[in-house]
Amino acid sequence: MGIYDREYIKEGRSGGGGFSGRAARGPGGLGRLRMLSVTAWLIVANCLVMLAQMGLTNLGTPVRIATQYFGQHNAANVQDPKELQQFFVPLNTDALVPVFTPVPEAATRQQRNVIARPLFDGVPGPGAAPVGQVLYKVMDPLEALGHFSTAKGFAELQVWRLVTFQFLHSGFLHLFFNMFGLYVFGPLVEQQLGGKRFLAFYLTCGIFGGLMYLVLNLVGFLGLPLPGALHTEIWTPLVGASAGVFGVLMACAYIAPKALVRLLFPPVSLEMRWVVYGYFAIALWNLISEGKNQGGDAAHVGGALAGFYFIRRPWLLRDFFDVFKDSRKIPDPGLARPSQPDLEIDRILDKISQSGMQSLSDRERKALEAHSRRGKP
Repeated sequence: MGIYDREYIKEGRSGGGGFSGRAARGPGGLGRLRMLSVTAWLIVANCLVMLAQMGLTNLGTPVRIATQYFGQHNAANVQDPKELQQFFVPLNTDALVPVFTPVPEAATRQQRNVIARPLFDGVPGPGAAPVGQVLYKVMDPLEALGHFSTAKGFAELQVWRLVTFQFLHSGFLHLFFNMFGLYVFGPLVEQQLGGKRFLAFYLTCGIFGGLMYLVLNLVGFLGLPLPGALHTEIWTPLVGASAGVFGVLMACAYIAPKALVRLLFPPVSLEMRWVVYGYFAIALWNLISEGKNQGGDAAHVGGALAGFYFIRRPWLLRDFFDVFKDSRKIPDPGLARPSQPDLEIDRILDKISQSGMQSLSDRERKALEAHSRRGKP
């Protein structure tokens, strides 16, 4: 059943229709998910990765996420006793804990999976008190190898993480909300761009989300007084598909700005553009005001800005998959810059969306009829 048969999405009727001309040019629309579409495969891939993460939980690996100091120390003398075999001792089958900071049996799994290693001022000896600790998160192997952080992705040049972090999630709800958004809004953008360009668009938005996180984290690390600076450890991990999903949302605001979207809470209907720009404004405000999920919202803002830019310039996505060949040598009209006649048809269709068929001039009607006779979508 298509999303138009559901309660929370209805096609707008004001001003001659809720869709812009671009959305009206093809079948389908919001939530009409085809089984073999790129959107469907993205959802399947994310779900399979989550299942694999759950299956590999018992193979957890400690990954550094932060450093804390709680005593006076000389930074030049701080020793990290990596060679000590006893600095982690087993607590249970789920995780390890540091020798000097026991974790109670009643602790939640999340608490048990954050462990620490002591730091000492100088070479540690009998009775030496730690002056700080390095915090680690016990990650499954996929998260350990695929999450993005400034330290891993930038300092250690592990650039593949700009793609792999997009397929990892911190829990079932994190996965569900991202995949629900992709299910509802992805098909409309894929219909507009085509499968290959849509995949390039989605991954590009996710990459720009990671880059926004990286830049703002470096700004915070350097102590520059700029809005949105992330004052978090450069080891802090970033995972999730939401940067790509925010790019898809921004594309929908361009493709179908007047489509009515029924919100689940509050239960009101708003035009697509106001819903999307509202979500973007919330993410931007939380980023600037250093809210609770500031790092995640840095990625959201980066993905949304990339979506805003590339949906208006889809021909720039042509070379995304140029790994073994140069697509610039292969003519492909479907990926080229729109021709002047196509831009004129877009303008006419937008005019129909805003003012109805009766607003067209005779010349515009003839151009639209000629375009239809050519059998173009």
